[in-house]
Amino acid sequence: MNSKLSNIGKWVFGLLALITVAVAVYFYLDLKSDARTDLFLNWGYILIILGIVIALISVVFTAAVKGVKGKKLLIAVIAIAVIAVVAYVMSKGAFSVPYQAGEVTYSGKTNGWVEFGLNAFYITLVVAICSILFSVLYKAVKK
Repeated sequence: MNSKLSNIGKWVFGLLALITVAVAVYFYLDLKSDARTDLFLNWGYILIILGIVIALISVVFTAAVKGVKGKKLLIAVIAIAVIAVVAYVMSKGAFSVPYQAGEVTYSGKTNGWVEFGLNAFYITLVVAICSILFSVLYKAVKK
């Protein structure tokens, strides 16, 4: 079953890569049209959404195939929720402050979501580094 899934993954990746190359070639060859930018951005959005959906499906599929215990899965979901809440609380002030870049004024909502994403990334990075250090130190002391 793994080889079938691997082959399906290769074909899907190849198809997405070909479509991406075609969209990129169209983007750079059609220099007169403004619709090319919309097409390029929309394809990027589609790829991001596909990536998120595939990541979520692969987690559920792997959990079902390998038989992940409900307790570990619940701990992981709670950890992700805690990181999201902490990142949102840290960026709460940014949601109400509009800012201007040149002639364009951005809403505080845009600024807040960007800050939320950065905070979530930073928190996840710190947690990952701390867990790596803890693991290394624990193994060194255990020996």
